Amino acid sequence: MNSPSYGATPTKLTQAEQDLLQSDRPGYGTRSRLEVAFNLVNATVGAGIIGLPFAIQNAGFYSGIVLSIIVAFLSQLGLHMLVVSGQRTGIYKFAGLVEHVMGRFGYNFLNIMIVVQAGGACVSYYILIGDTIPVLFGLYLPDYPLLADRRFVILLIGVTCVFPLLLSRSIGALARWSIVSVLCLPLIILTLLVRAPVYAPQHHAPLTLAGGDIFGALGIMAFAFACSQVAFNNYLSQADQTERGWAISTTLATVMSWITSMAFAIVGYLSFGTAVQPNLFLNFPADDMVVNVGRFALGFSMILTIPMGFYPTREAVQKMLGFETEDRQPTQVQHYLVTGVLFGLITTLGVLVQSLGKVYALIGGFAATTLAYILPATAYLVTRHYPQLASLEGTIAAKTPLLHGPSPSPSSSTLEIPIKLTWLDIAAGLLIVWGFMVMVFATAGVFTHP
Repeated sequence: MNSPSYGATPTKLTQAEQDLLQSDRPGYGTRSRLEVAFNLVNATVGAGIIGLPFAIQNAGFYSGIVLSIIVAFLSQLGLHMLVVSGQRTGIYKFAGLVEHVMGRFGYNFLNIMIVVQAGGACVSYYILIGDTIPVLFGLYLPDYPLLADRRFVILLIGVTCVFPLLLSRSIGALARWSIVSVLCLPLIILTLLVRAPVYAPQHHAPLTLAGGDIFGALGIMAFAFACSQVAFNNYLSQADQTERGWAISTTLATVMSWITSMAFAIVGYLSFGTAVQPNLFLNFPADDMVVNVGRFALGFSMILTIPMGFYPTREAVQKMLGFETEDRQPTQVQHYLVTGVLFGLITTLGVLVQSLGKVYALIGGFAATTLAYILPATAYLVTRHYPQLASLEGTIAAKTPLLHGPSPSPSSSTLEIPIKLTWLDIAAGLLIVWGFMVMVFATAGVFTHP
């Protein structure tokens, strides 16, 4: 098999070889910008969306809306800085990039944060499945009481529906499932728009400027809008891997995520006000038929969203175990072994843990701020003195397919550019300060607020 030329994928590659190469290096992407945008939306709009009405209540109505715009923009900025740093160094793995700029400590720290963030997100998705699907089974299938058991349903759905989606190496294989998942979101919001006003007169929803726990709200929002752990996975799966193409994908994803998330948040808060719960659907009675359509759509969407958190979690674990390095990928046995064990652990936690509130704030305040703000901005600043890659073509041409040997470090096709301070350098510095500030106050709030 010959090495590929730029702009063309070798026709002799098998699906397994294509999957392997696409997960490792540029030049093998097959997904459109819109497909990648939907993948990013699916990775972003997960369990965190259910907690956003609660975040609005904590931050205050007007402050919550403004802060959500800021958080969404900064999250997109972090995605941009991460990929630019990868282009500068020729490293397209989050962990490898952080190790390159921060040493082994940064490498291990990042992998731990990814496991906490992405793995914790998977647990929260299971919690939402347990809060929705068993309720519906118990109401509409009363002759089968086992289907109303939360633990049994989570295990059944995990084994039969979730596990098959976790077997591929590349996240690009889930693009079409992501579209299905994202298309469930309008149905979820529609059920709220139809039924929430019925309950609104029973609750007081003050339109305050500021609330009593702004930093706690920022932690929840950081969790809701963060998806940097899948940035490189999605970038490598995209056919148009130019900076402009990636910017279009991330902009589309950010706009769609913000509109969807905040529509849900505003309607939820205005309906239940100060009584709103971290899981909004718990505010509705179990026998509301219209809301139950939304419950089903939410549960179904969460089933398809779990892989978005599982893939980066698995990658981080494989790196910590030494199965995945810069010059090798896990064997088939290692891949399936880690997949099976990790699936069992996450599913078990999803069965045992039932409260969402603390999960949101802790994951968002501690892990999401690190992954979305601090590490991308640090990598961007550290690599600003690196020679800029002259073009994406140079990057891809310098690569030898993983199937035939290790990837050389990028040295060819580079162009020295004088270092000068840009607005992105300043923004990166501010992003680090912002990230640490939110991390400290939001994490502290988890243990100080009831």
